[in-house]
Amino acid sequence: MEYFFSDCLTVDEIKKRYRLLAFEHHPDRGGDLATMQRVNRDYHAALKRCNLQSAHTEDGKAYTYRYDETVEESVITVISSLLSLKMEGVKIMLIGTWVWVVGETKPFKDSLKAIGCKWHATRSCWYFTAKPYRGFYSKNGLESLAAKYGYADVSDMKKREKRISQ
Repeated sequence: MEYFFSDCLTVDEIKKRYRLLAFEHHPDRGGDLATMQRVNRDYHAALKRCNLQSAHTEDGKAYTYRYDETVEESVITVISSLLSLKMEGVKIMLIGTWVWVVGETKPFKDSLKAIGCKWHATRSCWYFTAKPYRGFYSKNGLESLAAKYGYADVSDMKKREKRISQ
């Protein structure tokens, strides 16, 4: 695995490295398609290596990571599509395997629907999930979900890379 060396031992480390590599090599951001395909291939191979690995959430609760290629690919595709919309004033968050889109999204309503996002009336934001949700509805906010399932601000990473390249 060319891009995920032996120093990427946990799911969190692999996903963090993937986000950085995707911003660097994605064709929509001036990268090369063949390189991005290799990054994706190595990413999935690295995640498969972590299947059934014990891990802990930010609040210290233990869980077992289960690799699901369909879910992972769906999330990657949706995040890529959202980033290509170049939405100013919008925050894209990855919480667990759910993608949340918060902010001034009204001008992008039709595009978000076309990507497969749904409106969450209670939280007043858009979301995407690859699997049908069969749990109970939590009345807690996104912050509590982020603490429980892990969190990455995709839009923040985009801004950070922009500052670095200037």
